[in-house]
Amino acid sequence: MRTSNNKRWYLSLAALFCAALCLNAQSFQEGFFLRNYNQAYRYNPAFVGNDFLSILQINNSLQNNVGAKSFLFPMDDGSLVTGLHAFVPASTFPGTLPESCRFRGDLNIGLFAYGFRKGDAFHTFELNARVLYGVSVPKQLFELAKLGTGSGTVKVGDFRLDEGLFAELAYGYGRQLNDWLSVGGRAKILLPMYGGLFDISKLYLTASEEELSIGYLGELYATSRKGGMKMFNGAGLAADLGLVATPAEGLTLSLSLLDLGGMYWYYGYRGSSSGPFTFNGFADITSDQLNAQSLKDMLLGKGKELLNVVKPVQLDGKWRWQLLNMEANLGMKYEMPFYRRLAVGATGRYLRTAGLPYWEGRLGLDINPLDWLDLTGNLGYGTHGRVWGVAASVKLGHFRVTGGVQNGFGGTIPKKSILLEPNFKSFSFGLSYDL
Repeated sequence: MRTSNNKRWYLSLAALFCAALCLNAQSFQEGFFLRNYNQAYRYNPAFVGNDFLSILQINNSLQNNVGAKSFLFPMDDGSLVTGLHAFVPASTFPGTLPESCRFRGDLNIGLFAYGFRKGDAFHTFELNARVLYGVSVPKQLFELAKLGTGSGTVKVGDFRLDEGLFAELAYGYGRQLNDWLSVGGRAKILLPMYGGLFDISKLYLTASEEELSIGYLGELYATSRKGGMKMFNGAGLAADLGLVATPAEGLTLSLSLLDLGGMYWYYGYRGSSSGPFTFNGFADITSDQLNAQSLKDMLLGKGKELLNVVKPVQLDGKWRWQLLNMEANLGMKYEMPFYRRLAVGATGRYLRTAGLPYWEGRLGLDINPLDWLDLTGNLGYGTHGRVWGVAASVKLGHFRVTGGVQNGFGGTIPKKSILLEPNFKSFSFGLSYDL
């Protein structure tokens, strides 16, 4: 027996909603090429800069191992259909999906940063707010949507949703040891604020023509203020380490390791499954209602019903350990002897995230045609295919504005920012004041 059209629409829309989450780590890769970038120490703490005050710094990144192209397929007339359409064979959808469809994000908002140079040493102080979030959806869920449950019950596992907001206090120290070598490090105190973890070990689905019944074995954990914790819900430590060498005039070599460490989260609420959740599709949906806001409202409503089945209760407390997304960077750039304002080079990066390790290599170019304008761009290849990045730095008096974006090739659905291909996408913006 196959699922009804209504339930097919619901599961298909849920899949596309997950893909839409991928609009985009810690470092700003293009900052390695930009000249006089005040916060190059975020890429490598060994960079020794000049006195500055940061007014705002935002880094946002997101990675996914599937894109909308895995769910949408073109018909002969040019229209698009979901993988649930009879036109699409099961070997294509969900046959080509990975066993677990994953999405991870890291948002870093720099609330305050101050750096000053004293002799050969460079000191930095920062206060940041960071958000880590992710979702993991099993391939089996899409197999159910495509093939139905038959006459029995299907078991689906490995569904996970987590998010966490924490404060980061950081002190950095970089030192020029001699004419060609500098070293540096940053120590970070991590203070978890609010977070949650929804982990389903087994999901049981039974479909009929009228409704889909969902039962599951899972747990929900959420932070609380119990136990005398008025604002923070745990603690952690992390560090950045770096080395910068200039063995020849105009040549710079960089090596850095970022976010080595993690934190303990204190969860004061826990919930477990207490009964089945049933829905009968969206029989009244019209094509006019299939927009981002309507879809969001419908899914949030169903999500609240599902969470009501969990029924969280207050606990004495439970501690869980969470690693940060560790990042390793290699960089090389060379200023052209015939025109020092032009530099070429290469970077390499490895990023460890939960279930989604990522690597890439890029060739980059930087040109600083005017004292107040610096432009850089790069092309490369990574885990998800070809990648590119661009950035600019503009100086207006003592103010400096920096921004950049990284993305992969393959494009997005017009006006939706929904990535068609698996991707690692990031955006950075900063405003600082030269002291």
